[in-house]
Amino acid sequence: MGFSVTAAFALMMIACLVAFGAIVTVLNTNIRAINAAEKQQTELKVEKANTDFKITSVNATNTTISTYDLTVVLYNDGSTTLKSNDFSVLIDGVLQQNVTYNVTYFYPLSYMKFTIDGLQGTVGSTHRLEVVSGNGIAKFAEYTVS
Repeated sequence: MGFSVTAAFALMMIACLVAFGAIVTVLNTNIRAINAAEKQQTELKVEKANTDFKITSVNATNTTISTYDLTVVLYNDGSTTLKSNDFSVLIDGVLQQNVTYNVTYFYPLSYMKFTIDGLQGTVGSTHRLEVVSGNGIAKFAEYTVS
């Protein structure tokens, strides 16, 4: 009877050690994932804090009776280099797909120009422009087609 109690205790301890090892492994993996996510979030916050740009000019030129071409110039006065194809351009709340940029990278203290051709609107119509960088910084402008 004495040996069976000792063997049962040893088996229970081994089972507890195996279970504890599995729990530690899972917790370690989760803690590493949480730390990586926190690091990425901190980097994004710093990048967002260092991102700023201005809309320096908006030129909407009538091309036909009901369409116009839009040219917008931006100035990067932040300290983050941005990719032009990460920008989103909305006109009157509609995301524009046919945006053409003059540069691939929008460096600090530099200008970037983009154009959109064939937009719907007549001479004298007023529209709202929203330009959003890849990390969420948004700038707004209103313009009138001439």
